[in-house]
Amino acid sequence: MHVGHIITRPLTSIDATASILDAATVMVTRNLGLLVVCDNKEKTKLVGVVSERDIMRAVASGRRMSAPIDEISTKRVITLKASSDVAEAARAMNRYKIRHVVVVDDNETPIGVVSMRDLVGERATLTAILQSHEKEVFVGGD
Repeated sequence: MHVGHIITRPLTSIDATASILDAATVMVTRNLGLLVVCDNKEKTKLVGVVSERDIMRAVASGRRMSAPIDEISTKRVITLKASSDVAEAARAMNRYKIRHVVVVDDNETPIGVVSMRDLVGERATLTAILQSHEKEVFVGGD
């Protein structure tokens, strides 16, 4: 299964010049753990990501909430093509100790985010289907 198939919601991005408070508001309002940060001129150009943890660190360190989100965003973003296998997403999350990967199209334009929760949900769904199928085979095989 491809990561593009398990994107659970439309991409939510924020302009790199938006404030930390703006980003926090978007994250709380939309119940997101990660925002994609895009260039303020090229709206489809990925320049970073900001996570809940980044926001918490900014608050804890006393950073001004009016500061641009670009000041606290992670610039080295792990991305995967939409056609990448979900196992590749799991490996990337494990290798880089992250909980989200940004999914991009063939032009490197962000199209969504896949989270650890999405992968766990996918695994739970696949396990449930497999168990259901095994029951049918066992019951039908009598």
